[in-house]
Amino acid sequence: MSEINEEKNTELENSENATPAAEETSGKEASAPGKAEKKSAKPEKKPAEIRNGNPAARGHKFNKRNFKHGTLAVVFTVLFLAAVVVLNVIVNIVSDRFDTTADLSDSGIYTLDEETTGYLDKLTMDVTVSVMNSETDFEGGGTYYKSVNELLKKMAMQNEHFKVQYLQIDQNPDFTSRFNGETLSTNYIVVESAETGRHRILTPGSYFSCNAFRSQLSQYGYPETYIDQYVEQYVNSSYASRVIDGSNIEQAAISAMLYVTNTDPVRVAFTEGFGEGDAGTLSSLLSKNGYDVETINLQSVSEIDSDIDYIVMYAPTMDYDNDNLDKLAKFLDNDGAFGKNLVFFSSSQVYYTKTDEDSTALVNLSAFLAEWGIQIGDSIIMQTNSNYTYGNMPFAHVLDIQDTDFAGNVYGNSLFTYDAYVRPVIQIWGEDKSKSSIEQKVLIKTYDGAYLQPLSELSNSSFDVNSAESGVFNDAICAYKIHSTSQEVSRVVAFGSEMFPTVSYSNSNNQNFLVNTFNYISGKTDGVTITSKTFETVGFDMNQGSANVLAIILCIVIPILVIVLGIVIWVRRRHR
Repeated sequence: MSEINEEKNTELENSENATPAAEETSGKEASAPGKAEKKSAKPEKKPAEIRNGNPAARGHKFNKRNFKHGTLAVVFTVLFLAAVVVLNVIVNIVSDRFDTTADLSDSGIYTLDEETTGYLDKLTMDVTVSVMNSETDFEGGGTYYKSVNELLKKMAMQNEHFKVQYLQIDQNPDFTSRFNGETLSTNYIVVESAETGRHRILTPGSYFSCNAFRSQLSQYGYPETYIDQYVEQYVNSSYASRVIDGSNIEQAAISAMLYVTNTDPVRVAFTEGFGEGDAGTLSSLLSKNGYDVETINLQSVSEIDSDIDYIVMYAPTMDYDNDNLDKLAKFLDNDGAFGKNLVFFSSSQVYYTKTDEDSTALVNLSAFLAEWGIQIGDSIIMQTNSNYTYGNMPFAHVLDIQDTDFAGNVYGNSLFTYDAYVRPVIQIWGEDKSKSSIEQKVLIKTYDGAYLQPLSELSNSSFDVNSAESGVFNDAICAYKIHSTSQEVSRVVAFGSEMFPTVSYSNSNNQNFLVNTFNYISGKTDGVTITSKTFETVGFDMNQGSANVLAIILCIVIPILVIVLGIVIWVRRRHR
């Protein structure tokens, strides 16, 4: 019996160690094929092991369901992040190329004028606008500069030929060295064209509007040149907010573009040295519309440069001698080729016909104009019809633009043309008559109800209006002669008042008429006149009802929607 029990114990021990032994000898079985194999019985599993499986084996088991959901989660996360990145790139591209902002200001300080977009649509030459500052620091100057920057960027969105860059002066010496001899400071803007090699520098005083400040200085009697200096000084100081009332950046930028893209610039020379009036307004207007403006003293030159296209005589109060008038005559003749122009504005104070009361009449200048069939009367046009007076002042009245090519789109529009202290511009040879191949066109007339009050009677409060010459009188005439073969034209345009260019009311035609006249004579395209944008408080007004609705949406509706959405997502995930 003891031998039998001993045998059973030995078999039991062998069966318990069968599996480890098999694992240890599994690799040796192939190398020792002749050896006897020991077979061991598989141990029985306990009930808990049968029900739950082997925990060790279960930990290493590959779970297809978990892998599937985990992989999908990773894929969706990667796709979502990629979509966010792509969407961000697309939004940046769209915002750079298209206007995606909303202008909430009352005066539209962030919105381009239709004239601006119309000009940009026609721009075909590359123009680079260099703002002399970093964009962050430029906008940091306040609402004024932010408005300028936004408008420049919107102009760049409008046309790919218009490019804006930001350069700091101290970090770009190669750029600034190109403008040696010219003032270039922080916040100045350089507009240039590589094709023509022309450039124009815009100062803060030129691209900001300071109308109230300018008007105040003008009332104090400051001339235009000093006013410009004061404006620049104050705009670039801590007092800027007190003098800046609007933005001129669109007009300034387009004027600069007209200048730099002009492949055949038109030169306009204003005479000096004969007591001329302040032509700053007209000079600035022409410069803004792409003309090269300069001054000329006829007494210091032997002849007028043949490359000059216009001579402007702005209200001289001293008479010209015959030598200087001969220079003007030769200029208009242009060696028989014609194609030159003289524009004359009369002073309201001088006599053109020698009288006993005044021995300083501009008789030589009067004789020169008479050769073109033009005479300036020694009187002021008054208006009795209150429908055509300005502020019930008889010497300031509305004028009648005639239907000519000079007027262009000014004729027949809803705006008015004003003038004051107008001298009658008389056709010596009569209406519709010519002499020596010189013809004439009336450009501007008065309305019915006008009469002439002699200069000598202006201070006479008892002047008898009924005894005065009455009717319709001329304020502007163009006398011209045409070359018989080349068809080139030389012209003398005479205005009866030096105040005509200075009228700049928002409902006036004056400056548009002048630009159209110069452009028609020069063969240039229509100019661009853009109204300044007034800086006002940004407005987003709403009534109480709208405010209540907005509060309910933001404080109640949106939070409830977010909570409901969160609960739905949680419940769905909970029951998966």
